[in-house]
Amino acid sequence: MVGAGAAVLPAVLDAVRGGGWAAVADPGWPAPLLARAREHLAAAQEEGRLRGGDLVLFTSGSTGRPRGVVRTAASWDASTDALSALTGIGADDVVWLPGPLSSSLFLHGAWHAAAAGAGAVAQPAPPERASALHAVPALLARAVAAAEGGALPRVRTAVVAGDALAPALRARAQALGWRVVEYYGAAELSFVAWREDGRAAMRPFPGVRVRARDGVLQVRSPYLSRGYLDPADDGPLRWSGPEDDGDDGSAWAGVGDLGEVTGDGGVLLRGRGGSAVTTGGHTVVVEEVERALAGADGVAEVAVVGVPSARLGAVVAAVVVPADRPGARLREALARAARALPRPARPVRWHAAEALPRTAAGKVDRAALAQAVRAGALPRLGR
Repeated sequence: MVGAGAAVLPAVLDAVRGGGWAAVADPGWPAPLLARAREHLAAAQEEGRLRGGDLVLFTSGSTGRPRGVVRTAASWDASTDALSALTGIGADDVVWLPGPLSSSLFLHGAWHAAAAGAGAVAQPAPPERASALHAVPALLARAVAAAEGGALPRVRTAVVAGDALAPALRARAQALGWRVVEYYGAAELSFVAWREDGRAAMRPFPGVRVRARDGVLQVRSPYLSRGYLDPADDGPLRWSGPEDDGDDGSAWAGVGDLGEVTGDGGVLLRGRGGSAVTTGGHTVVVEEVERALAGADGVAEVAVVGVPSARLGAVVAAVVVPADRPGARLREALARAARALPRPARPVRWHAAEALPRTAAGKVDRAALAQAVRAGALPRLGR
């Protein structure tokens, strides 16, 4: 098992190309979590559940609890040409990876760079020679701010995933002359859909078929993982029944994410299923609430979580990072934005924060945020 430094990719490639398997974990985890991961790896190896060419990636998703996802080197190799065609990244590029290589998003960015013959720099600070980058929106915002200040003079392409990309941030990146290629995927599924134009609907990633069943997205593709390291893991990955398998034996798979497929094959992602809030029998997609509130004047960032309610099961809580000192104007702007939402989706609790908690990869840590709200660690907005 390897950690998250610059030597990760060579170690992984040596293992999987040499007929072995590799596992990548965050060395910053508490010792008990690292020990548990090693125990699960040892058990999987002893029971013959790990094969040559397997790559185990640990992801916490939105739950905060790491789980091992087993995929094959072949599943990542299969997407190389398609990603090169969509992004234009090739042998003349230097790819910046500002996040840890223990994250599948950044590790795959390094993997793709190596396969495309490009250089790669894995470090938090912006490298002057970078011509492309992979980032979650929070790290893209830092990169854009740095570029607006004169850094990253050679960047022409930004590949973005992991969280919702705000239209205003996309526009700032494009104003710098950057191509912004956004994709939706999951550690269990790899690539699902992509877009470059910022329209609501994405297009299926090359080689991927997407369908919606009862509002839940499912995919069939050559990029799917083999499942979880621990057979007893209660993760979100679900496979279709044998009756839905293709002629080649391929199955449909999903992770509970919510969305629909348009008449012309576009993919509309409503939100991550694991973060949805059920309140009074209504399912609230928190990303839809966040999009509505993010447009209110005075909002720098906003995240929405569910908190327990004895009467409704849960209620919607919004945590706002104000652009300036919070006051009556911000509260009024948020109230106007909330009135445009269906009643069950309107936040019942409003909190302020100086910053949103994030995972090591830069995604909003919803589990930590919900815990902070439940514990009363965040002040009520306006108090």
